[in-house]
Amino acid sequence: MSSNRFFFNEGSSSSEETSDDEPQVQVSTAKKGASKTATKHAPKPYLAMSDDEEDVKRVVRSEKAKRHEEIEEIIKKTKHAMRIRDIGLVYECYENLTKAFDKARRVLEKDQGIPRSFIKILVQLDDFVNQCWGDREWRETLTKNNSNNLSALRQKIRRYLKQEPLEKEINAYRERPDVVDEELPEHETSPVDQSAESEEDEEEVVPTKGKPQDNDESESSEVSWDQSDEESTDSSIDVDAPNEELYKKFLKTDKSEKTRIKESSGTKRPKKPSRIEQQVQPSDDEDEEGKDSAPRQDIQKLVSFGKDEEITHEAILKKLNEIIAMRGKRGTNRRDQLECLKILRLYVEKQNLGVGLDIKILLIQIAVSFDYHHKGNECLKPETWTRALDYIEELLTLLTKNENVQISENISEEAENLKKEPDYRIHGDVITIILKMDEEFTKILQNADAHSQDYVERLKDELRVCSIIDRLKVYLESKANNNVMITTDSDSGTILLVQPQHLCTAYMCVIEHLYYKYDKPPGQSSVAIMDRLCKYIYAKDTLNRARARASLCHVYHLALHDHYYEARDLMLMCHMQDTITTSDVATQILYNRTIVQLGLCAFRFGAIREAHQALVDMQSGNRAKELLAQGVQMIRNQERTRDQEMKERQRLLPFHMHINLELIECVYLVSAMLIEIPFMASHEYDARKRPISKHFHTQMRQAEKQPVFGPPESMREHVVAASRAMKTGDWSACVNFLINEKMNGKVWNLMPQATEVRKMLIDKIKEESLRTYLFTYATVYDAISMATLADMFELPVKQVYGIISKMIINEELMASLEEPNQTVVMHHTDPSRTQALSLQLVEKVFQLYEQNEKLVHFRNGEPNFYSRPNQQVQQGQQRNQGTGGGGGGGSGQNWNRNPRSGPNRAY
Repeated sequence: MSSNRFFFNEGSSSSEETSDDEPQVQVSTAKKGASKTATKHAPKPYLAMSDDEEDVKRVVRSEKAKRHEEIEEIIKKTKHAMRIRDIGLVYECYENLTKAFDKARRVLEKDQGIPRSFIKILVQLDDFVNQCWGDREWRETLTKNNSNNLSALRQKIRRYLKQEPLEKEINAYRERPDVVDEELPEHETSPVDQSAESEEDEEEVVPTKGKPQDNDESESSEVSWDQSDEESTDSSIDVDAPNEELYKKFLKTDKSEKTRIKESSGTKRPKKPSRIEQQVQPSDDEDEEGKDSAPRQDIQKLVSFGKDEEITHEAILKKLNEIIAMRGKRGTNRRDQLECLKILRLYVEKQNLGVGLDIKILLIQIAVSFDYHHKGNECLKPETWTRALDYIEELLTLLTKNENVQISENISEEAENLKKEPDYRIHGDVITIILKMDEEFTKILQNADAHSQDYVERLKDELRVCSIIDRLKVYLESKANNNVMITTDSDSGTILLVQPQHLCTAYMCVIEHLYYKYDKPPGQSSVAIMDRLCKYIYAKDTLNRARARASLCHVYHLALHDHYYEARDLMLMCHMQDTITTSDVATQILYNRTIVQLGLCAFRFGAIREAHQALVDMQSGNRAKELLAQGVQMIRNQERTRDQEMKERQRLLPFHMHINLELIECVYLVSAMLIEIPFMASHEYDARKRPISKHFHTQMRQAEKQPVFGPPESMREHVVAASRAMKTGDWSACVNFLINEKMNGKVWNLMPQATEVRKMLIDKIKEESLRTYLFTYATVYDAISMATLADMFELPVKQVYGIISKMIINEELMASLEEPNQTVVMHHTDPSRTQALSLQLVEKVFQLYEQNEKLVHFRNGEPNFYSRPNQQVQQGQQRNQGTGGGGGGGSGQNWNRNPRSGPNRAY
């Protein structure tokens, strides 16, 4: 044993141990050191003949130790993957970690429960994923696979952490994390670096007196170079101390004691931020929300006054202009500017400098709140958005209480009056602020996930937005009714403070938030409000775009509330279909939405042909989602640039304004079925018939290609099955396919007054089934009683009489009515089935003959249908010269014509 170089200076320490677990750890450490030293110094035969080495190989570890070691190895790989931000490797390590823990759950929970290291790595993974998800700029640089891995990892971690035993452990860990994590402040190390340092402390079990082992390669992958100084100070332990005091060196100390030791050790160079901190650290121009710290010292000097300095209007305006000059510059923090403006308002209130100066500073506060660098469709943060709404509400409150304050964009900055009490004159535009607020609210809803609770929370702010717009409308109406005049610098003299164009803009803001909403309470009708606002815009507005959008919103609102005739007449009077192609994209989207809503209203009203005509253009190209601005649809063989895709996403409407696409398609297909099936039955033997609805015929052909007709599942399959039943005149089966629990939940319950719609649909199905039955079986009957038809289709006799009379008048049915007997007598002027097929065959043969003759004439140079008129005249003259005698003999034959050869004949 003494001659064995591999266990030099370690025999005494290993022999003194008495526990079962510690020798196993020490043997594994000795094995690790021995393998590395053996590769450098010892020959291989000596290593093979060692008895101690054979003993080491025979050590049997428990299942608990094996599982624990496996989990620790995966944790190390996970930390390394998080440090280098390799999303694919992090995702793989997470999958392996959960599988390893499921295998070891039975063994680990028996003794000690869930390991602390496992809880810790789950918390770090959750923080890491949230940190990466919040960095939008970094996410845009990811590849498609890494982006999918990140979203999948985020969902799986959320789902995994909500399990019953893990959720309690994680909440307890977050309330009181490990002591190692609490020793360093947040601004010095990231969670990943902290885990790496704690990992090193766990790996050091027994210090050795011999030469240090060559572990540079393993340490370099786990520890950054910036931590070398701290590790050197922590690892300087006097191992020659007595055994009674040696254990104290390995005890964890309090935070205050450790900081005192670090301070006494001397100054150190500052630690560089890690890679993750450098990427996540916000820039100077970004708003640091959620921090209550005071503004920086250099910013605070802008609003500080000396002890002997007098605070006057001029001093406040000077400070205000300095803050305004900093807007837009690089390195300017918006939060600091808002704090400085808040301090200035406190000075104004304390010194009683007047409400005019207070409103002036408040306008700058609102403008600064909306300042941010536009990156695509980026929106304001929730805290900034809420603060901006507070500022706007405060501004309207001040303007309402102080009626003598005049604020307008027509007042120049030189003509402002912020001192005199009676008439304050301020340069500003409240309407522009409201429009900016409305635009930001739309962006916030566009960026929120439509199926999450966050969207619902953000949508609650619409009540505040609508109330602010109503308050602005009331304020402008009061100023307009009083005919308040202001003096301008131009030669025109005085003008109205609130002009009609201002009221039209405010009314349009109200209309934009009102036109798509349905009034459920019967007493609160918004139709009258829409009518008053739109008529004012029709009369006073000078912009064609505002009038066009107001008329479209008016039609939409009338159609939504089932005023079909008023909506149809207004749509025809405004002639929007003639000028819509030259309008902007937003107006075209509103036009498409209005046409769709008008078609749905026509269907609810029972005008099936009008509904089909309104919806046919929307469903013909399978682009309904894109035309209604409810999603970006990818088109084959068409590539979009990043800017084009971004512009299309900016045009998308918020989710609560969407019209159900399945409802639109179902109404269109049902309308097409009610029109197309009787038409197909009446023109069954017409070879030249053209389909009314190509989309409906496409669905029918796809269904006919299926070898087996099973029970319908989707909406389209229900409509196809109903169409097949209507072809045979089975109206009850058609009704059962269209009106059932599944279709009610998907389609019909989405409509207002769903019960009346279903009743109307049943009546229409009965009528069209009767017409289809008469078209199909008219050649079979000589006469049929109207009472029999009424019983067959469960219709009143008067209604059956009216349907058949209309068919006879329109010459769709060759029959006559015998009123005394209530009988329909068929005339049988229509051909029978055999005769109709024979006529089709004759017509096709004639078409083939005509095509063959045209082809023969074209090859022989004779005038034909495809020749031009001048060419026909020239060919006729040549023929007359050839047949007029003379020229080479022959009995008047045209020798210029090429003789036909036998095998080249076209017939």
